[in-house]
Amino acid sequence: MARTLFSTDALLDAAREVVLQRGPRAATITAIAAEAGAPVGSIYHRFDSVDEMLAQAWLRAVRRTHEVWPQTVTTQSPAIDIIIELALALFDHCVADPHDALLLDRLPSEDVRNLRLSPDTLAQIDEAEKTTTYLMTELAKALLGRARRDDVDLLTLAIVDMPFSFAKRYLQQGQRLPRTRRDRLPGAVHAVIGSNALDQPTRTANSNTSTAG
Repeated sequence: MARTLFSTDALLDAAREVVLQRGPRAATITAIAAEAGAPVGSIYHRFDSVDEMLAQAWLRAVRRTHEVWPQTVTTQSPAIDIIIELALALFDHCVADPHDALLLDRLPSEDVRNLRLSPDTLAQIDEAEKTTTYLMTELAKALLGRARRDDVDLLTLAIVDMPFSFAKRYLQQGQRLPRTRRDRLPGAVHAVIGSNALDQPTRTANSNTSTAG
């Protein structure tokens, strides 16, 4: 009988599913192996522990989120138009890959850091979080013309928190999102950002906001 090969992504998908369906505490190697239909040995061949596995599932979700936003902002369109475009991009990402979006909600970074992890994995988490901060800072500079803490927080609210919150309830219930949810997001983002960015063309972002990983 041919030996079945289980990809790393397939095993991480199984770990993610266990967390979403039963919670992080239920994510044991045995439970993940059963979800994947894989022998326990296939998991230990790739991961030293269940904690390392959960951290890698989290890191994969974060890195995929980073890829939603551009590495540079060079357009001269009004800033508010770009901000709305970024918010819609994350909303679409959440709808297209709801499991990753829900994992990041169910397993926040502080919980990941409390896992028993190797120095290398902790360094990867540090790098991923630095990339998130860097992306938000560079986008705030390009779109709002400055990157004070309040500006970065405002932009994060508009292009991260609001898009997910618009989709979250439907994603959790496994329901199809009504079109009106997406249609109403631009107006909500416009209201949150306010008038400061409405007529301001974006500044060219010369820095390369490369993603982690």
